[in-house]
Amino acid sequence: MAELAAGEDAGERADGVTSLTSALGTRAHWDAVYEREAANFAADADDEGVDWFAENVGSRLLDWVEARGVAGGVLDVGCGSGVFLCDVAEACGDGRYVGVDNAPGAVALATRVAAKRGVAAAFREGDVERLGALGERFALVLDKGTFDAYMLGAAATVAAYATSVVAALAPGGVLLLTSCNNTADEVEGLLAPFLEPVDRVRYPAFRFGGRTGAAVATVALRAR
Repeated sequence: MAELAAGEDAGERADGVTSLTSALGTRAHWDAVYEREAANFAADADDEGVDWFAENVGSRLLDWVEARGVAGGVLDVGCGSGVFLCDVAEACGDGRYVGVDNAPGAVALATRVAAKRGVAAAFREGDVERLGALGERFALVLDKGTFDAYMLGAAATVAAYATSVVAALAPGGVLLLTSCNNTADEVEGLLAPFLEPVDRVRYPAFRFGGRTGAAVATVALRAR
């Protein structure tokens, strides 16, 4: 898979992840991103923010969520501008929709985007390592690139991420994780001590250098 951002390869860590230094793993980077996107939205309400993946990724994720249903609530981890959670709410109808992000600017922007669309979604500041502090559990937790960005942080660990997500999952709940830094096999392997795979979202494949793969991987996992 292509790296999410150029960084310095610092070797493999104990949890099996290649350690990279990148601005995308810092709070300052995302504060600046959402300050800019809030200004763009204020100037043009049709400019709701950047979708970090290709358009066909979002449509395939929506198809998967619609087929599964949203009974039991949906939590979007690292919700950013809230666009994808609003898309889910518009597609799936009545339900409990909550987005969390550690960037206050993202939460403010997402709240404004939802209000403009007339979507009943709640957005809060939250730490991906402390989702249990929300005091709620959800049947579906969405992660669309957040694991990728989180793992670029200097102090990030797979265990901290996974145990936090498990604390936010209702019994039988599912994490739907989309990554452009890891293959589906790699995602499942990294999270294997904490979550078991139950499904994958399929994307068009390409062949390069004698190997076949896709630019994006989405895996559905359930707590063990």
